[in-house]
Amino acid sequence: MIKANRKHLTNVLLTAVLLSGVPLSVCAKPDEVQAGSVQGCQLVGKIEGSSGYGKNSSWQRLAKQAAVKHAAQMGASHVVWERFHPAGAYNGTVTGKAYQCGS
Repeated sequence: MIKANRKHLTNVLLTAVLLSGVPLSVCAKPDEVQAGSVQGCQLVGKIEGSSGYGKNSSWQRLAKQAAVKHAAQMGASHVVWERFHPAGAYNGTVTGKAYQCGS
């Protein structure tokens, strides 16, 4: 019964997103590219992500995931990383710019 309820909830949420008029591209993960790849694209905004606290040996991956999620919510299609700032050996933040390329 729990599986059936989860499937129903997933279908309801997907229908709500589709009917809300939010483009599906908002849900898509932006591509991580070099600065030269976004010439002619529109800057959507700056992004930042943090790994959080704790012993995260892969803090860069965690911080990038947080920033990419924010970029996707902004409707970005591409991300260019600017800075990786470690806060000790296990934590840190990343900054970058989010772009919309194409229509």
